[in-house]
Amino acid sequence: MFNRIKMVLTGQNGQRGAIDSRIMLIIVGVITIVVGLVLETTILSQAATAGSDANIGSFSGAQALNDLVPLIYNAVVVMIGVGMMAVGGFGLAGRGPAGRG
Repeated sequence: MFNRIKMVLTGQNGQRGAIDSRIMLIIVGVITIVVGLVLETTILSQAATAGSDANIGSFSGAQALNDLVPLIYNAVVVMIGVGMMAVGGFGLAGRGPAGRG
């Protein structure tokens, strides 16, 4: 029984594993979101520190761009993580770039 599970996961005997890369995409997507959210406080504090050190408060355009850092950072982390999970999920359904075939 364990040999069958191992073959399905890793794709032994010259065959591609049935769920190896697709499950891995979902796992990497979740890890990306978790690590991104853990590092969020560091990124935001660095952006705030850089803004105050450069004294960009007097130029409203630069201050507005600096205020967008949290939104852009969170959007990128979520798009990358959810995108990887979606590719893996569609692969498990037999569709998309990670699909069967």
